[in-house]
Amino acid sequence: MAFGTWFTYFLLMTAIAYTPGPMTMFSMSTSVRNGFARTVPAILGGSCAYCVQMVVVYFGLGAIVQGSVMVFNCIKWVGVAYLMVLALKNWRAVPMAGDEAGTRHAPTPRRQFCLGFATGMSNPKSILVFTVLFPQFIEPAHYTAHFCILAGSFFVIQGSSAVSYALFGARVFRWLRRRSLEHVQHKATAAILFGAAGMLAASRR
Repeated sequence: MAFGTWFTYFLLMTAIAYTPGPMTMFSMSTSVRNGFARTVPAILGGSCAYCVQMVVVYFGLGAIVQGSVMVFNCIKWVGVAYLMVLALKNWRAVPMAGDEAGTRHAPTPRRQFCLGFATGMSNPKSILVFTVLFPQFIEPAHYTAHFCILAGSFFVIQGSSAVSYALFGARVFRWLRRRSLEHVQHKATAAILFGAAGMLAASRR
């Protein structure tokens, strides 16, 4: 895979992974309630869910990569629309009141793993990446090799995102809330998502 192609994917993936989503927000809220150490099993559960999704997509994505330009473009614009919807939701989001840190007892590592797995399996962001973003960068002649490169990069970026939210996101979130600056976070997130949508719209097969 050409470096320029991979770097474009890296920028798009980073923009998507580091914007708040089900897995990142789950990692952050779990860290707020139970600490980072108890959040690790949840992050591992989410990673296992992504592995399952990738195996399924690997055997089905080839037909999309080999398919017609019309089908390819339809999938692409569905992804653009999804990013735009997320951006608008963040732009219009209203800061929440109160503290999300609950008083419940910390769940067991097994339960944390299961919760992370369930969150990862139902995460629309990962489904978007595997079914919409991957085909933009895979050449049919090098399908397996390119898929593995994109998949490996995904795990590194997504894992660092989940860990960052668990370690630092919770602190930043509380800091913004104490200073009534949560709306700044929403606007910044929306701007990143708008940018990611624009990059995906401008990408070509």
